[in-house]
Amino acid sequence: MAKLVEKTEIKTAVNSYCRAKGISKNELATQLNISAATLSNIENDNWKSIDAKMWQKIWNKVGYLNSVQTFVTNDFKAVERLCSFTRNNSFMTGLIADTGMGKTTALTSYSHRSKNTFYVSYDKTMKPRQFFAALLKEMAIQFEGNINEMVNRISDELNVMDSPLIIIDEAGKITHTMILYLQVLKDKTYLSCGIVLAGMPYFKSNLIKLSNKQREGYAEFYRRINLWHELEGLTRDEIKEICNHSGIKSADLQREFLNQKRFGNLVNSLLIKILPHYN
Repeated sequence: MAKLVEKTEIKTAVNSYCRAKGISKNELATQLNISAATLSNIENDNWKSIDAKMWQKIWNKVGYLNSVQTFVTNDFKAVERLCSFTRNNSFMTGLIADTGMGKTTALTSYSHRSKNTFYVSYDKTMKPRQFFAALLKEMAIQFEGNINEMVNRISDELNVMDSPLIIIDEAGKITHTMILYLQVLKDKTYLSCGIVLAGMPYFKSNLIKLSNKQREGYAEFYRRINLWHELEGLTRDEIKEICNHSGIKSADLQREFLNQKRFGNLVNSLLIKILPHYN
């Protein structure tokens, strides 16, 4: 069971999350697939009926910015600029980054701090219906229907929102069928909603390859992507700053990390350096 101070922190995080996202507690309850009464009990300090698993579930949703150490690197700022540009122009854009570059951290951070921003990470096990159900849930919409009805409901809601943005992470895993459905969604919201598609470098190269092979829908989908941005990796100054934050302050010790342009690789290397070794 979470300690009292932890519960207080979760309560604060719930309020901060709703305020940043511009949503009600009822809408957050829909996102979490829990009863609105649970969040009401948290707000009113009626905690006895809330078990540890529920506290953890809520924290996993609202506590991201509290639990993840973020460094505002050039790439982090570039992701935020791309998201804002995409939103403001109702474009569809591509974000390319190799594993460990900090793409997901930056996108999730932006989503948690921005109104009318809906982040979905595409899971290889997802079918189209499951993807659109996840998007509806993120939009705090309770709705069931076939895929056509789901896409229409999503587009109807997006078309009356103020500058909405959909962020689809792990877009390189999107199937052929999903490509066709996303094209429909974009066409239905082309004047009102931006879409950021984020993935590994092979995401773009596969789109080009399948477009050139005249695979159904790929050329049309690729054409709808207005621009691409590829993350560049950490600069030497950023690496030194992260080393300093991790307690590696000697220039001689920092030198061995200066080739680690991927944030994830740098963190792993630093952990090996600073944590005690176990036999």
